[in-house]
Amino acid sequence: MKRQKYYPSRNSDQAEWLVNYANKLALIAAILSISQTDTGASVDDARWCAYVLGVWIPAMRAFSPSTTDAMDEVLTGTGDTVVTLPTFTAPSLPNGAAPRKPGALTRIFAMVAKIKLDPAYTEMMGTDLGIVGSAEASTHPVPKFTAEVLQGMGSQVVKLVFFKYTHGGVWIECRRNGGAWEFLGIDTESPYMDERALLAPGTPELREYRMRFWDKGTPNGDWTAVEKVTVSP
Repeated sequence: MKRQKYYPSRNSDQAEWLVNYANKLALIAAILSISQTDTGASVDDARWCAYVLGVWIPAMRAFSPSTTDAMDEVLTGTGDTVVTLPTFTAPSLPNGAAPRKPGALTRIFAMVAKIKLDPAYTEMMGTDLGIVGSAEASTHPVPKFTAEVLQGMGSQVVKLVFFKYTHGGVWIECRRNGGAWEFLGIDTESPYMDERALLAPGTPELREYRMRFWDKGTPNGDWTAVEKVTVSP
């Protein structure tokens, strides 16, 4: 089976990817032209695969040494007691998971391809669902974001909608009224809300924003272009 570039290589990471896919597919599919039947079937496939990769296989591997010990005892052991062979008991299925027909992961990959062809599909959906591969991410050297002014409690606030692609998050900086750049925050889920009070109460101010990628505790990559907005009382 050809591995998709967005799909992790390690079993533990694959199980985590499948859980995320199962948890978020219904929310995204509701926006797209994908039937509830197809969505439910794909979620069931993901839950089954996540159980096998994340629970069943680790349990089986933990059990395996006992089979080797039993074989050694049968073949070369000592004593007068009859050997009792170990029996593997599979872990219970989690709620919502059930055995599926063969080819569950192949069907999930087909669903992902269908999602990406939907006219309503966006890169933000793909990033959230984990279906944006490294080849796609390499075409994005910096995050993408927009800044929108909204009315908040007492004064306006700024909503920063960003695309982190396959990175862990974004490092956000801001400067006000032409001052020095200041660290604003790290965010791993869009959007980020800048709800700070105005520097001078009652006086509009210019805010400029820039971002770069953030991974494993370290900001990296180039800065985005600067987005400017005016925030008023």
